[in-house]
Amino acid sequence: MKSSKLLLSVIALAAFVAAPVLRAEDKPAPAAAGASEHKGPHGDRLKDLTEKLGLTDAQVAQIKPIIQDEMAALKANREDKASDKEAQKAKAMDIRKSHAEQILAILTPDQQAKFKAGHEKHKEKGGDAPKSAN
Repeated sequence: MKSSKLLLSVIALAAFVAAPVLRAEDKPAPAAAGASEHKGPHGDRLKDLTEKLGLTDAQVAQIKPIIQDEMAALKANREDKASDKEAQKAKAMDIRKSHAEQILAILTPDQQAKFKAGHEKHKEKGGDAPKSAN
């Protein structure tokens, strides 16, 4: 009787200790700092590009670091308190233009046309798409 109580106690303790670990396995691991594909107010940019342009796995692997670099550069630009708002806006446009050109270089001609059309549509809505994406 004493051994069965001890065994039951050990099992209960093991279940208590293991429960948080088992629940943690259900959740996706958090992305490393700066590893986001730009999940901002406009959604997941890499996912959107993949769906809209039909990117291959190889293209996704090439474009992901470009988007990460763009987001880091835009964040650093926003946090630059030495620059005035107009200078920050101009620099942000340069950052977007440069990264759009890098992405365009990876795309097929058909994908480039879709990418450019998307930027045109964005500009018509009042966005500030890079001029090189016209």
